[in-house]
Amino acid sequence: MKYLIYAAYGSNLLKERFIVYIKGGYFENRHYEGSSDKSDPEDLGWIYVPHRLYFAKKSPTWDNKGVAFLSCKKEENPEYHAIVRLWKISEKQFEDLHKQEGLKWYHKIMLLGEKNGLLIKTFTGCWENEKQEPSEKYLNIIKKGLKETTDWNEQKIEEYIKKFL
Repeated sequence: MKYLIYAAYGSNLLKERFIVYIKGGYFENRHYEGSSDKSDPEDLGWIYVPHRLYFAKKSPTWDNKGVAFLSCKKEENPEYHAIVRLWKISEKQFEDLHKQEGLKWYHKIMLLGEKNGLLIKTFTGCWENEKQEPSEKYLNIIKKGLKETTDWNEQKIEEYIKKFL
């Protein structure tokens, strides 16, 4: 089986949220099919990537407010580099995850480097001209994910999020 590293930056920073895309199940009262490959993902920590986090579109799952994307062009200022959580998953899981997240919104697959001989990939959408404020509910999932991912205190998490709002 072939593997890669999926770089999560929005609600998939939170393991509980991410895992339903792999195993299937419910999150926030919504059912997810999961991947045909239900093997456990491996958490490989986190890194900063040279792309800005932003919120766009209107998601019915998140109170018709914006969801997270990474900017399609590189961010020169390191102050605005985004955090991604690194999940080692199979190529099939990445493909199934991408389908579940939505190929129309997340139309661009980005290569973000490599680690341990595996490619680091994510997907995003180029919607900078359709920015939309995220819901509190969605932001709270991201904050919980950031806490789990980085173990930062609340103040540091708030400062990080505020830069992108």
